[in-house]
Amino acid sequence: MAEKSYGQLLTEGIVRAIPWAIVFSLAFLITMKIFMGMLGHEVKNAIDLTAKTAVRTSMNTVLSSEVFPKIKQNTKEAIEYTVNTVNRELVSQYVKPISGKK
Repeated sequence: MAEKSYGQLLTEGIVRAIPWAIVFSLAFLITMKIFMGMLGHEVKNAIDLTAKTAVRTSMNTVLSSEVFPKIKQNTKEAIEYTVNTVNRELVSQYVKPISGKK
């Protein structure tokens, strides 16, 4: 009986393993499809709950910290600056200023 080389043994092993890999992959996919069909709704609810909790936690952290009043003030100033700039550069060209005094 002739001895086989390492290449031949490796090739035979791979050829034997491929059908088993296909069988196990298909079995895994079918099992996961059934599992996700049964628990898909619960998984979706868990993901939604996690997202809501993450948003709620981050909002509570931001709103309760010392940084929030600074963010609020900076946002207010940015909006005021934008309104004044738009008024000064765009609107004032087309509208006469209205004075409060007569």
